[in-house]
Amino acid sequence: WKFTGFAMAARRVSKSSIDWAAFYTKVPAREQEVYRALKNRSDYFVNKVHSNPEALGSLDFTHYKATLPGLKMVNEFEAAYAKVNVPYPVDKQNMKDQIAKEEAETLAQSAQLVKELEHEKLLSSQYLEKLKELPKLDEFTMEMMYDYFPWSNMKTADNPKVFPFTKAYQPDQLKAEKINETVGLDWLAKRLTGRDIKF
Repeated sequence: WKFTGFAMAARRVSKSSIDWAAFYTKVPAREQEVYRALKNRSDYFVNKVHSNPEALGSLDFTHYKATLPGLKMVNEFEAAYAKVNVPYPVDKQNMKDQIAKEEAETLAQSAQLVKELEHEKLLSSQYLEKLKELPKLDEFTMEMMYDYFPWSNMKTADNPKVFPFTKAYQPDQLKAEKINETVGLDWLAKRLTGRDIKF
């Protein structure tokens, strides 16, 4: 006589170690569907585990012996039932340790990222405070801008601009317009007189 067929773990997780409520508060709106799918999958496995008994049920072998006296099968069945031991599933691929390692690395990366962002936050707040010390916009001049923000004057040093700092009023633009105007007058004089007249 050989007894087989019971499928249960020696122990079970009674409560999930994941705080799903806290987890939900950290999930971006665009990833909430992924969160729901993950939680539903987790709940499925938990419910599947809890659908099986945590321990072997007890059998009244005294009743069987009284009902079936003299049968060795009852004693063999009782002995086989007492030896049934379903071990906790073995992590053959060592997934638990791999996940723990990835979790530690991710937490370290997250801590470093938080540290860098906190530093950027501090610099940004200091920058905003400095901006409050600047003159009003209607009082700001180009010279003041170059003084406060010297990196904005990199090209202007080789190509100076004049007030009102629009393209139409710059020396290079006025020179180009003068050249175009002169060329136009030369062409018109030659058409009218047949001679090259330079203005």
